[in-house]
Amino acid sequence: MVSYGVAKARAMASKRNWNEEEYTSKATITWADSEWEYELEIDNEDMDEDFEAWIEKHAEELAKEAAEEEGTTFEEVVGISYDYDYIDDDEAFDREYEAWAEFEWECETGR
Repeated sequence: MVSYGVAKARAMASKRNWNEEEYTSKATITWADSEWEYELEIDNEDMDEDFEAWIEKHAEELAKEAAEEEGTTFEEVVGISYDYDYIDDDEAFDREYEAWAEFEWECETGR
């Protein structure tokens, strides 16, 4: 069985941009009725790579739903902005290593 430190060193060596990759963490859709502008924030909880494309495709539909909830009428999408965050490779590695170690332990003990 490979130790945690050795496994993490190998993983970091095989990936040049460890903890430097970004993902779209949130989208803010700005939409307007006849008098005001409103903002609708949508979080990318699953860190989906296609999040921006999905937002672009469904922005008007999402804004119309928000207008209905606000009790106003939707007229137009004014703009869409995105926030970005870094992918925490350390956290992802820890989860994967823990699952792998448990599997190895179960294989060795016959469970």
